[in-house]
Amino acid sequence: MTYWVSFDVNVTGGTVSIIGTQGEFSARQRVSYMTYVDNSSPLSVNYSVKSGSPTVTVTNMLICTWGEYQANKALLDGLYFFDGDTMPLA
Repeated sequence: MTYWVSFDVNVTGGTVSIIGTQGEFSARQRVSYMTYVDNSSPLSVNYSVKSGSPTVTVTNMLICTWGEYQANKALLDGLYFFDGDTMPLA
């Protein structure tokens, strides 16, 4: 089954690349991509270290089927996730 995965990643102390995405990450940002999962095991975020000794934190993960994402794209792309300091805007 095909899924839409979106999450906040915070990278400090180095640079990483996240499997399934384009580019390298060295700060806090939102990462989103489509992936195919053909088993019932837990979904994980895998990365490889490109430089430094990074600490990587993943939060605010959203997982839905590709069909659900397409049907609700405007709503899902407009979500503002709770960061502990303010109320969500969605």
